[in-house]
Amino acid sequence: MEVLIVEDEREIAELIRDSLKPLGMKCRIAPDAGAADRALAERRVEAVTLDLGIPGRPGVEWLEIIAERQPQLARRTLVITGLDLQRELVERLARCGAGILAKPFSVAGLHEAARSQFARPIHLSANLN
Repeated sequence: MEVLIVEDEREIAELIRDSLKPLGMKCRIAPDAGAADRALAERRVEAVTLDLGIPGRPGVEWLEIIAERQPQLARRTLVITGLDLQRELVERLARCGAGILAKPFSVAGLHEAARSQFARPIHLSANLN
């Protein structure tokens, strides 16, 4: 499974990558919204982990765009965040179908959340273009 990790903190991105690799997931890291857009345009992505505090565009706005263009991919997105999750934000994420994992997280917690969120059916269509 091809997973795009959208995370600007390199250490956290590498921890997520290294934690998902034993589950058979191939991961690519995008440190900001622009890099994430390019990654989606360049290759097939089957799941996403998303930090809400990414440079270039708020993560929730980036996810809402993905939900419009690729709703199946949005439903296979795991938001990993340390932000205080206000009701409005949780509702916006839920409308996109994304799962939520709070920072700090354990590797076991990440595995469980990824298995659950990434198991949702997906029908691949044209990427962002």
